[in-house]
Amino acid sequence: MSDDSPPASIDDAIAAFNRGAYFEAAEMFETASHSATDELKGLIVAFNQVAAAFHLRFERGGRQASINLMSQAMIALDDLKPARAGIDVDIDRLCVELAAYTEEVRATPRDERDGLKHRARIFLERRRAPKINRRTS
Repeated sequence: MSDDSPPASIDDAIAAFNRGAYFEAAEMFETASHSATDELKGLIVAFNQVAAAFHLRFERGGRQASINLMSQAMIALDDLKPARAGIDVDIDRLCVELAAYTEEVRATPRDERDGLKHRARIFLERRRAPKINRRTS
């Protein structure tokens, strides 16, 4: 993102994340974190970690780095209340889905980084990647 770009909104970053543009979402979360209030910064940083983890997993085939980032994000999310500065996200559901997803990645072979089987696994993992959903009333 250039310095001339308007500041990224959290809604835009969540939309990028949910459509699978994880690198773009991570950049937008990073930009948004610079001007966020302390109350909101923890949530944005956790979302950034998840977006970075998914980018590493899906675009670079990373396994352990993705697991580490998702684990750090889950710890941060576990400490947050359901609503942060007007961003009402279903954190409980997201944490459950991230934990299940992390265990799925953890179960993959450590040395599998290419080939048809690996590409098929990544394709399926991408389809099952959790989304960031607003809490419905």
